[in-house]
Amino acid sequence: KEQLISVVKKGKKGAEEIPTIMQQLRENPFTEINGSKVVKIEDYLTSEAKDTLNNSVKTIEIPKSNVLIYYTEDGSKIAARPSGTEPKIKFYISVTTEEKNNTTRLLDDRIAAIQKQLNFN
Repeated sequence: KEQLISVVKKGKKGAEEIPTIMQQLRENPFTEINGSKVVKIEDYLTSEAKDTLNNSVKTIEIPKSNVLIYYTEDGSKIAARPSGTEPKIKFYISVTTEEKNNTTRLLDDRIAAIQKQLNFN
């Protein structure tokens, strides 16, 4: 299941906050999201994929853009991308489960927990 969350920052000050948020996500990356260890971080701006389990970095062949993607052990993926036209930053949350029952509820709960950790509530 996937969900898009847009965090709007109003005015000139808000527009200045967006690059700071992306910088903080790069300089102080999450090591855990919703209790699941971050195992890889892709940075499309630097064309690098960092494997956080063995601390190795590989070059990724992708057009440069201001996008960061965090991958976790439980299969969740959180992508951060500032809007190019508005003072907002978009977070794309993708979650999966191996459970056969109550899948929707489990995934909704996981998304809600990620939103809470990232202060999107």
